[in-house]
Amino acid sequence: MNNDKKGIILTISGGVAWGLSGVSAQYLFAVKELNAQWLVTMRLIMAGIIMLIVFFSDTKSIKSVFGVFGDKKDIIRIIIFGIIGMAVCQLSYFVTIEKSNAGTATVLQYTAPVIIMLYLSVKNKTVPSPREIAALFFVVLGTFFLASHGNVHSLAISKEALMWGLFSAVTVVFYNLLPVKLMNKFGTLPVLGWGMITGGIFMTIMVKPWIVPGIWDIKTLIGFGAVIIVGTAMAFGMYLEGVRLIGAKKASMFASSEPLTSTAASAVFMNVAFQGMDIAGLICILFGVSLLTFNKK
Repeated sequence: MNNDKKGIILTISGGVAWGLSGVSAQYLFAVKELNAQWLVTMRLIMAGIIMLIVFFSDTKSIKSVFGVFGDKKDIIRIIIFGIIGMAVCQLSYFVTIEKSNAGTATVLQYTAPVIIMLYLSVKNKTVPSPREIAALFFVVLGTFFLASHGNVHSLAISKEALMWGLFSAVTVVFYNLLPVKLMNKFGTLPVLGWGMITGGIFMTIMVKPWIVPGIWDIKTLIGFGAVIIVGTAMAFGMYLEGVRLIGAKKASMFASSEPLTSTAASAVFMNVAFQGMDIAGLICILFGVSLLTFNKK
């Protein structure tokens, strides 16, 4: 198998793992009575530790693991990334799942690339291209279909779910832009690992992780493991390796397996009824985001 095929398979697999993780979280909220704040706190801390262990096993260097703390500016960047890019981003996404479902939450968060495009246009003082304007149109139209089912006088999902979902898309912008300098300097895994741990520690201001909510049995443990291991360590690992093999633009296109997986799995495993307008919204958003990933050729 050549690198292109490997990269495509790994990227799609990473998106599927993220999608299944969201549905696992939905199951834990709806059936096992866990809450988003506690789950996010534990996910960030445990997944961050796993990533640092993986990085250490690859480098065999403690110095490399703690290298991000060598400069005050880098420490400040890690703290900001951990709080905004990790804790707030993850919390807003899981709260959206809690108030709606994994499919809706993932699709709303998937509008982030268009927000990034608009931000960069304003920052660089450039006019969006016709293709970028078309992407914006389809994403806005898809969000409208998803939120209102085409009826301007009512919402098909709660106002809280819509607000948290769009807010999670905004936080994804920070998640993508904040760690760039750090990742170029130290690599992806240590920055993500310490960012997650920092975000998890920040969450303990609001959450006491030793007070465990919910109903715990073997199914809860499986769902919890899916969120921590499958949806974080495995998903990031597969996706980032896919990015290395085929590049970020192609990888972001194949990562659309995440909202597709979330939507399908929510319908199959959680009996969420998606109507025609929901599917139309999903297609519009995916098409709009895809417009940004294809080059002119």
